[in-house]
Amino acid sequence: MPRWRWLNDELLVKFVTRARNRWSDFEVLRIVQKRRKQLLYVRVQGMNVKLIIYPDGTVRSFGRSEGLALAVKRVLERVLGVE
Repeated sequence: MPRWRWLNDELLVKFVTRARNRWSDFEVLRIVQKRRKQLLYVRVQGMNVKLIIYPDGTVRSFGRSEGLALAVKRVLERVLGVE
């Protein structure tokens, strides 16, 4: 098992593909790599969702619609393999 469970290019493509199968208007706005976390800013159904990925694989999600943020988080967790 790798120590760092972050999105690389391959996992990002897999995440976007799965998300677009569910939401046709899904788009990644920005990816910010910090020292201890990776931030993903996405837009789904006209709403922004912020995802924070920690090195141990923990994912947190924030958005105006909590249900949508939770659904995007679950898709990301499945791609990362940390369900």
